[in-house]
Amino acid sequence: MNYVTIKTEHHTTFSFEDINKVIGTLNPSNIAKLLDTIELTANPRKSKINKITNSIQETLELTPEYMVFKSKGLLLSTGDCQPLERGRFKMRVEDDVTDGLLDGGHNMLAIGMFFLKKYFEKNDTKEPVEYRRIRRWDDFLEVWSKYREDIGSVIEDLDFLVPVELIYPAQGREDIFSDKVFEISDARNNNHALTSGTKADHKGYFEALKDALDPILNEEVEWKDNDIDKTVKRNDIVSLALIPLIALQRNNRLDKDIRKINPTLIYNSKEKCVETYSLLIEKYTNEDGEVELPQVVVNAFKLMKDIPKFYDLIYKVFPDIYNSCQGSFGRISSVSQKKDKSGKVIKGGYKTKFYNYKLDYKYPDAFMIPIIVSLNELIKIDGDEVTWKIKNMEGFIENNLKQHCGMLISTIKDNHYDSQSVGKSSAAYKGMEMELGLAEMKINN
Repeated sequence: MNYVTIKTEHHTTFSFEDINKVIGTLNPSNIAKLLDTIELTANPRKSKINKITNSIQETLELTPEYMVFKSKGLLLSTGDCQPLERGRFKMRVEDDVTDGLLDGGHNMLAIGMFFLKKYFEKNDTKEPVEYRRIRRWDDFLEVWSKYREDIGSVIEDLDFLVPVELIYPAQGREDIFSDKVFEISDARNNNHALTSGTKADHKGYFEALKDALDPILNEEVEWKDNDIDKTVKRNDIVSLALIPLIALQRNNRLDKDIRKINPTLIYNSKEKCVETYSLLIEKYTNEDGEVELPQVVVNAFKLMKDIPKFYDLIYKVFPDIYNSCQGSFGRISSVSQKKDKSGKVIKGGYKTKFYNYKLDYKYPDAFMIPIIVSLNELIKIDGDEVTWKIKNMEGFIENNLKQHCGMLISTIKDNHYDSQSVGKSSAAYKGMEMELGLAEMKINN
């Protein structure tokens, strides 16, 4: 077990039925201990450099004695806390759900940046490029660890206090603490309302999905808000995860109380897709907050190793599919091609959303969304096994798909190339599902 002992100033302890709460202040040396050990995993949001952090650093620089009054401070949480003598508390810093910083991430980041700045000033050293490039919490941690051994004496010379609250479970109430922690964190962050995706990630609802994804792609997903270096949006992945769930639902393999999943939702509202996904996972969550998915659902999610790749592949080949139906894709007003300064078209000037395949065209994904969503028609469910009905799906998409998109292209033309109308058209999805169903029958019979 990993623990850290912090010493508070002027502290008071309150004992309630479920949770104990300590209110006090911390000096710079004890904040440095937290920077060494604490994580923001219990905080659903990652902190980043902005006007707030700059303002905090200004206070520390100009009026450090007023920091204790100007700052709302830090809210710490731990599932295991041992009160010691002289205002000291030994707190566990190991559990991703219950242990960490619930609120005050910008304070922690700003104070840490201030520590580093003072170190460079004392050593009459120009701020290094790596320091000036810090934009978020993870960037800071890399620089902090590099200079930590040498920065202690600088921190000891600083004089300011920061308000701190520490919450931990009352004796015998550890089992409900994790749920209460999230509710408290959500309430404390209500001035920046947490998205349904952030809440779901904090509760562990995406773990089965993360396990199913291609590991390389999973590393690029922005599972937590403000993971600004990630290239793939969480909601894009979660919305695609509804595709195999549609197949399960139509085969009566989901809980009957789960609301019918409308295929158009995957285009129309990705935030609602996340809410739908979360409600489904909640149905399979026990009283202890543990997710217990039926094996058929786990196996359905395994198709998510393929679906983002199929999305990119369909997006890439769709212009050729459209042109094969006596169309001229490049003339559609919402379609663009990258050009150089002379106006010459740059081949492969764009890239796909997930795997960065080179593209000649960029266009609204609503034109091809009915195809990717309708792949639910090609999902085979045999007992708890969930597989593709067509063995070589990539080959089918590249070589055979163009023969089965006539109804979709007619829908695009009938809607005067209005991508939003196409993406919201139930006829586009029903027609595409019918065509893919017929295609599968021809291949396998």
